[in-house]
Amino acid sequence: MLKLSTNLLRLLTLTVITGALSTAPTHAAPAWPIKDAVDLSSGFGDYRDGHFHFGLDLRTGGRIGKSVVSPVDGYVSRVRTAYTGYGKALYITGDDGYTYVMAHLNDFNTPVDRLVKSTQVATKRYILDLSLPKDSIRVKQGELVAYSGQTGTGAPHLHFERRRNDTPLNPLTHGFSIPDKTRPVFQRIGFKMTDDHSVFVNGRRKMFLDVSAGEKGAYKLDTVLYFNRPFGLLADCFDRMRPDGMRQAAYRLSLYIDGKMQYQSVFDSVSFYTGDAVSLEYDYLEAVDKRKFVRRLFDEYGNTFAGSGPIDDRRGIFGLVDEVPGMHEARIEAEDAFGNKSQLTFKFVWGPRDQFIYVRDSLVRGTADTNFFYLSPRGDVKPYDLDSADVFLNRGTQWGRAIGATTTLHDDGLVTVQVVGNLTTGTTLRLNLYPSIGGVIEDNIFNGLNERGNAKPRLVHEIVEDGLLVQFDCQAVKSSRSRLELYHGDTLLGIETPEFLNMGNYICFVPPKPQYRRIDQLKAVFSEDTSWTAGFFDSVNIVLVGHDQNEMIPFDAHATLSFSRDAFYSPQFVELQTVPLANPALLGLNSHTYRILPGAFVTRKPFDVIYNFPLKTTEANAKSGLCWLNEDKNKWVWLDNTFSNDTLTAGSVGGGYFAAVFDYEAPRIANLSIRDGYTYQNVRPAINFVIEDSLSGIGDDRDIIIELDGEWLIPEYEPETGMVRSKPLEPLKPGRHHLGIQVTDRVGNKTEQYLNFIVKLSGKAH
Repeated sequence: MLKLSTNLLRLLTLTVITGALSTAPTHAAPAWPIKDAVDLSSGFGDYRDGHFHFGLDLRTGGRIGKSVVSPVDGYVSRVRTAYTGYGKALYITGDDGYTYVMAHLNDFNTPVDRLVKSTQVATKRYILDLSLPKDSIRVKQGELVAYSGQTGTGAPHLHFERRRNDTPLNPLTHGFSIPDKTRPVFQRIGFKMTDDHSVFVNGRRKMFLDVSAGEKGAYKLDTVLYFNRPFGLLADCFDRMRPDGMRQAAYRLSLYIDGKMQYQSVFDSVSFYTGDAVSLEYDYLEAVDKRKFVRRLFDEYGNTFAGSGPIDDRRGIFGLVDEVPGMHEARIEAEDAFGNKSQLTFKFVWGPRDQFIYVRDSLVRGTADTNFFYLSPRGDVKPYDLDSADVFLNRGTQWGRAIGATTTLHDDGLVTVQVVGNLTTGTTLRLNLYPSIGGVIEDNIFNGLNERGNAKPRLVHEIVEDGLLVQFDCQAVKSSRSRLELYHGDTLLGIETPEFLNMGNYICFVPPKPQYRRIDQLKAVFSEDTSWTAGFFDSVNIVLVGHDQNEMIPFDAHATLSFSRDAFYSPQFVELQTVPLANPALLGLNSHTYRILPGAFVTRKPFDVIYNFPLKTTEANAKSGLCWLNEDKNKWVWLDNTFSNDTLTAGSVGGGYFAAVFDYEAPRIANLSIRDGYTYQNVRPAINFVIEDSLSGIGDDRDIIIELDGEWLIPEYEPETGMVRSKPLEPLKPGRHHLGIQVTDRVGNKTEQYLNFIVKLSGKAH
């Protein structure tokens, strides 16, 4: 940050308001920085890539140039200008002790504008961060301080913050109000397995269900669910200030189980130091898929956001400790900053943890075509208030009622299943239980899981956010027990037990244990008996990152990944793949293509992708950069590269395809508003143009140079559109003037354009 002394301010001959103000015992309430009715496009705490939204976004009707006024009496304490992020931003320290930030501005008022431009010209830099002495530029509440714009990122709007001790506060709960009678909206409820082995019946660790809306903000999940493994909840919920308004995060979410609060998340303030916890407060993978309002209602390790947390040491996870069997009721309350509330309710049944409710006692042969199965409960079944029971039969991947099977639920809790004879030989049968409150408990598979099988599976694996899912995708005539073996070379690393979903699918969740640092073989065996060794292999290249302090993991002889433990909140599996290319230069590449799976995963900070060129000191190396492939747009995206000793290093926060890509193409200057040889009557003509660049782009404000008659002009650049705007700071004298423009991309490709034009005070211009 560049600090300006009062003496320097005087030397810049700026208009400085330094009148002393009498100290008042109280301060006027702060006012909104725009005088029109306030309408929000984004709320406090909303999800942003890598951080929370630290303020409110005020809509400006799609316009640039709306008046922005000071919310309080105070002084301008800081001014920033940048091509990205906040763009042009103004900081006002109020006499009330708070700091107010207005960002994405188009222009400042006259005193600030003169200060900024004089400093930019003196330093020949557009990007500035100026800290001003106290009271050097005084402002009064309601005084014009700037004009709204769209500098930095996004469409035209005004970003507004209120801070205390450099901590952003939610303006809507700290002095600012808007007319709001609209309740928050629930869309879905999510469930996440939190143990180290379980999956849902869909074979996933996480599932979402739609909810139905009632009157007065009442939402419900119509299905009664059954659980016997620990789980956490996720709420897909948003708020609006008016029924057709834009969506924001709900101010407060509270989870209650059986009337007792378990977890709460409140967006009242957010520290910059914990901003990266946004990827744990929200569901990161949902946010990547553009569903940015899904919040966790359980404690995720590494989440340092102080506004959320459990009420006790159960971390908001149901089933983490012994729970009462039977029916439970959950309620999630959503509240906005003005007390408008909605609630989502649902019922679920909790069973014995990691166990079936019923076990098979015996099989009794009856007549020639009839047999009886007898099943007993492990414990008291009264808490489940069972209404009936039924038997389902498995064929391939489908389950259906077993025709010819009759199930009787006795008063003492015993179950008798009468079946025709051909259903007792190798047929997979499952007991389903039906509580009186609704729903279904898919309980014990009491027949048909053989000790050994001979299916030939296709192993399908997927790295998920908390481990590795391996599916045995097979066609079998009989069901069997199974196991998954994991290897590195000839070394058996461990054995995991899959869950039987149906004859065609066995699913195994592998947690990120230290013993699984390197996995290169997966083996499916259709038996739990380790003396039975016949199985089916699949080759992989899976590594565990975030466990060791520093790790260098090679793709091949030239490409390497560099991980540090503090780049991750917890250990994470990734898979490395190399796509060899016979002639990569034909595709504009200077390397093979490398792939990291999964495509998206949570990181605390970037890790390094490193490529060492096999051919040294060539022009192609210096004109190359590591890129990430945007598969949606089928376009390479240039990363923040460093090039040294024929080695490229770039940071990444996720997976996907990477390669070293050539960039020999210089930027292009298009749509220049000044033409060579033309005459203009405007003594301060606008100098506007568009930078078109195919790949590496503009990396620094010093890469755009505009000189008029040898004097440096301020280049205002919008990376999203490529637009550059400038104009002379002082009126031009009549006569001929020389304009020079230089644009350089990240690898040094340069475009230059020079022309002459004439300024004429009267007469017809062309």
